[in-house]
Amino acid sequence: MSDSRRLTDHPVLAPLPAPTVAFTFNGRPLRARPDEVVSSALYAAGITVLGHHHRDGGAQGIFCVNGQCSQCTVLVDGRPLKACMTRVVEGMKVESCDGRPVLPPDDQVGMLGRPGEHRTQVLILGGGPAGLCAAIELGALGIEVLVVDDKPALGGKLTLQTHQFFGAMAECWAGTRGIDIATILADDVASLPSVQVWLDSTAVGVFADEQIGVVTPQGYRLVKADALLVALGAREKSLSFPGCDLPGVYGAGAFQTLVNRDLVQAARRLFVLGRGN
Repeated sequence: MSDSRRLTDHPVLAPLPAPTVAFTFNGRPLRARPDEVVSSALYAAGITVLGHHHRDGGAQGIFCVNGQCSQCTVLVDGRPLKACMTRVVEGMKVESCDGRPVLPPDDQVGMLGRPGEHRTQVLILGGGPAGLCAAIELGALGIEVLVVDDKPALGGKLTLQTHQFFGAMAECWAGTRGIDIATILADDVASLPSVQVWLDSTAVGVFADEQIGVVTPQGYRLVKADALLVALGAREKSLSFPGCDLPGVYGAGAFQTLVNRDLVQAARRLFVLGRGN
């Protein structure tokens, strides 16, 4: 068992708890940190190949580490799930997704009750900087707002950015780290009584009756809103070239997630394509 890629001396962030959550990958015993996602736990152990494509057998690994693609799909206790969005729990059995997963012989359909309903004036999809700033402006006017985000914390990409922003202080918190800006915005939202937040929640459809279906940890909900604001944030730009989906080729957001959130060394040698900030 090796955790040689775990970082213990990040220049900005404090160390994270030791890996104590036991699980297996293809029968190999491993340990993850509490609340760590599968992809980061595997990368920390030096495992970068998470499966093989069903068409050509090409190796598959992470790309976005943000739940937007499916390159990191693995089998978790027999179910195909995105490794970057699935937190490790004690005793979890993880297997590589090689080709198309075999369907179970029979499905057990649970009892479906009437979904819960929620009414709000404005529904904001996305709890990143744009969604939070909109919620703050609306909440300051006393408007009822519901913010839905699929991550466990507000802030979006800000939660991955440890550098100090540049520009005008009044407009973009120049001189403040992204992780601290995320905290400022989240605290501002929490101070507004008319703003409600649903985390770890995913909007799955906007229906003809103008209701929005949202899957939450507490179950499925139908939201009726007078206005819908879509602020789903940035996406990794995928360039098409031979081998572009092989393990080791990933977006900047994936690098930030590994290094600045989960304290996992993304690579020992890097080739950077692009010159943005």
